[in-house]
Amino acid sequence: MNSNPSFTVVESLSRSKYGDPTQGDDRLVVNQDFVAVLDGATDSSGASYDGLSPGRFVAEIGAQALESLAPDSNATEAIEHLTQAVRKSLLKVKSDKTPIFAPCFAIILFSNTRREIWRVGDCQYLLDGKGHNPLSKVDEVTTQLRSLIVHSYLAQGKTITELLQNDPSQNFLVSIYSLQSALCNSPTEPFGYGVINGERVPEKYIEVVKIPEQVKSVILASDGYPDLRTTLKESETILREIIAKDPLFYDLYLGQRGLAPGRESFDDRTYVRLELHD
Repeated sequence: MNSNPSFTVVESLSRSKYGDPTQGDDRLVVNQDFVAVLDGATDSSGASYDGLSPGRFVAEIGAQALESLAPDSNATEAIEHLTQAVRKSLLKVKSDKTPIFAPCFAIILFSNTRREIWRVGDCQYLLDGKGHNPLSKVDEVTTQLRSLIVHSYLAQGKTITELLQNDPSQNFLVSIYSLQSALCNSPTEPFGYGVINGERVPEKYIEVVKIPEQVKSVILASDGYPDLRTTLKESETILREIIAKDPLFYDLYLGQRGLAPGRESFDDRTYVRLELHD
């Protein structure tokens, strides 16, 4: 364990799919001990917890919990700390509607003390430009299914403009998204996956990446960047190019949704680049 580590935040951005930061489900946390990106699950049911969307509510709880996390915590202790905070909050606050996605978030976290990255879910990282950011099996299937649905409607004569105004794939996928919650933190292979939702996260879903001594640049991001690059400008440029060429996100990049009316992107996005010091 490094007893005197340090880092500098070179650049960062956290922006909602609507452009308005108050409407997004992502959170960025930076303090002297931890840097974290929390990606709350998007829910379109209209469910509300204390006036917040389900994903935003639990991401806020997680962000608050990180402020009381002991600096020398290990990955398992950190995830349990977040899990307990979310569990307690969800016992106190109820929604008047049943959400499509149960309240949960993915997280990627840099531990300053341990010089490690911890991940649960589908957030992303780069270490000196290199990372391992695979799509979960369940997301592979649902995004391919959505692509098939969009291709089918286009083959029937619908236009991209029409589908951007009213994306019928979302109606098809609602029942799958509702069922999918049962796979959260489930050991079921191959579709189980980890999230922070108040339930115990199996160890196999808590990823620990030790940062080699020679690494100087660490990037953490949510999955709102289809092609994560070594600078924020590059990552934003690639995102804009994909939006211009494939606004439905069904071809160049397979997404859970496209560029619906009132949105500037297909998902919330958060990016932070750190420079590590000796």
